[in-house]
Amino acid sequence: MFPCCVPNCLQTLHTYKGLTTHVFRKHSGHDIESQEGLRHHDSTGISVHCELDLCGKACSDMKDFMSHLKKHIENGLKISCPFENCEKQFNKKSSFTSHVSRFHRNYDVEDLKDGYIDPSDIEVDSVDSFEVPDTRKQSCDEIVEHPDPVGDANDHTMLNVVAEQTRAIGLFLFKLQAKYLLPESTIQVIVDELYLLNQLSYKSAEKSLRLKLREIDLPACTVDELVQGVLYETLAKPSCSLALRDEVSQYEHPEAGVLCSSYRRKVFFKSHFKHVGPVAVSLEETPMGDTKCYHYVPILQTLKILCEDESANQYMNSGRPVTDNGYHDIQCGRMFKNNTFFREHPDALQLLIFQDAFEVCNPLGSAKTKHKILAVYYTLANLDPRCRSQIDPIQLAILCKDRIIKGVEQDKVFARLIADIKILEKDGIVLNDGRILKGTVLSIIGDNLGSHYIGGFCESFSAEYYCRFCTKTKTEMLAEFYTEGEHRTPDSYRRAIQVLNESDEVHFEGIKFDSVSNTLSHFHVAQPGLPPCLGHDLFEGVVDYDMALYIQYFVNKKWLTYDLLNQRMRAFHFTDTDSRNMLTSKLSKGKRIGGQAVQNWTFLRFFSILAYGLIEDTSDNVWQLYLKLKEIVEIVVSPSITPSQIACLRVLAEEYLDSRSELFPDVGLRPKHHYLSHYHWLILMFGPLISLWTLRFESKHSFFKRCARYSQNFINITYTLAERHQLL
Repeated sequence: MFPCCVPNCLQTLHTYKGLTTHVFRKHSGHDIESQEGLRHHDSTGISVHCELDLCGKACSDMKDFMSHLKKHIENGLKISCPFENCEKQFNKKSSFTSHVSRFHRNYDVEDLKDGYIDPSDIEVDSVDSFEVPDTRKQSCDEIVEHPDPVGDANDHTMLNVVAEQTRAIGLFLFKLQAKYLLPESTIQVIVDELYLLNQLSYKSAEKSLRLKLREIDLPACTVDELVQGVLYETLAKPSCSLALRDEVSQYEHPEAGVLCSSYRRKVFFKSHFKHVGPVAVSLEETPMGDTKCYHYVPILQTLKILCEDESANQYMNSGRPVTDNGYHDIQCGRMFKNNTFFREHPDALQLLIFQDAFEVCNPLGSAKTKHKILAVYYTLANLDPRCRSQIDPIQLAILCKDRIIKGVEQDKVFARLIADIKILEKDGIVLNDGRILKGTVLSIIGDNLGSHYIGGFCESFSAEYYCRFCTKTKTEMLAEFYTEGEHRTPDSYRRAIQVLNESDEVHFEGIKFDSVSNTLSHFHVAQPGLPPCLGHDLFEGVVDYDMALYIQYFVNKKWLTYDLLNQRMRAFHFTDTDSRNMLTSKLSKGKRIGGQAVQNWTFLRFFSILAYGLIEDTSDNVWQLYLKLKEIVEIVVSPSITPSQIACLRVLAEEYLDSRSELFPDVGLRPKHHYLSHYHWLILMFGPLISLWTLRFESKHSFFKRCARYSQNFINITYTLAERHQLL
């Protein structure tokens, strides 16, 4: 238990925090009195009488008296300030409270005007009398009527100081909520404690300053003015944004209390920071009368804010020259060079759209697929590749529950997004400086399942036409896996759609329906517009399966064992980055080595070192096949590729697929092996494929997974996640 230490207070608190709050709220005027010539009154038994006509109520203490006066104001009466040398009158409770806080903060019974107290109730201690300087007779009105000549400028400066500190505190709380994902309840505790600490610091500083000023015999009004001008305006007032709701009126500042609650903080964030909120888009009504909807973040508003941001403009490379001596980025590919829209508008925005579905819950638990979400992100190819590889420039467009999409036509899901992109193509966005920026889609990125869905292709590798880049059938691939088929074009795509419209067939040449993205004026999925993903096709496909096959071959040759490889991996001193990206699971007999994309890539790079001295015959065909795969990967993942390297890649890919099918005839090639035969052509079309892989976009999923885990709220989950993301 914590008893109150203030004299004549019998309150006992259960916690120390409760004690500090009680002292601050109930005894804010309690002060240490100087023993040098100050009067001391024993207020015990003193009654304060209200002088208002027809009232005359006697109050037992000052607290009851001040509450009584405020009730008169609430009843519509005008009261006069009860303190000496002050003739102010008030008809608003907030103004009276603020006035008392500013000019009579440390009031006592002895400060009241004559007539409020019966003189017979007061006993004065015998102390040496002292003379009050004439300046003490100066009233509060006189102080107000004779301001400092630079007072208005100082007031304006203080408004700026308070606004700047409010913004700084808001950014701090904003970061806690958006970046570190602290719950609202935790942030509220931090806000309350910060305000209490600030007030305690102010009271301590005020007490020390008053004691020092009294030592030099300054008048009370002068002391109050100095405390008000020096401490209150510089220490207490700048933190008024954290003030509790019932204490906001005492500050008389527009920023007071704007951060004190969850709702007010959200309003402050949206009004002071660049914010584009998610919009609910209805799809259709269910038989139960519920409406299926998803949440869309308007891209035109987002792009306008992004293009007006100075920090983002530093990384814009829309006007950079495209060199002819190699392929260094997307703009070096034929798809960009042959696009008439980008030739006519060199500064146009180049949209890279990514779509993928992910689980926010445990994908193996009982709630799997229940909260699976389709996410659509986008970024700008105008940004420097080093900036584009980070997560922050990736913007959110759509969040939709995956089960809602089932049975809903594709054009309904992407209608708002496509409509905004059409406006971007035709009219563009108008910036504050008067510039008009147009733009369109450069490519749509995703894994095979997502790319086939958005492109209108068959979504199964068991289909006869499973390649979205060529029209080669599965039967033809079994005969010659390493050769390419006839490349798809917008014309061949439209012919297939025409056949579908004129017949009852479900699909034709691997196409099921016309993609909604083909309605754009300057984009088509068969340009090609759907690049491959190295992470899924190469590292989690070809490398994952083939490396397991090669290791099994070496084990059967008695050249090495799984235990020996695992021991060497544990003992090898990798660099910091490679140690994080190395395989974490033990190698064992199986169809796959079992790592993630980057882990499989790292293992492929280091396998020749881990197997050093164990391969008895380095001219072995399987060992040479591994080296060929390693060389192919090194070319494909290169951020800068020359035409001669592309020609070399074509030959290496054909030789690898031919040798792979010849050395392991019992283990058939997979559809992802077929994509390997297209890589040389895809680099010519898109530039280096490493700048279009999905892993950087998929890293964005982790933010939404953490949000869902920390919030523990799955009601309207797409709105919750979209709103949290837009507060970043």
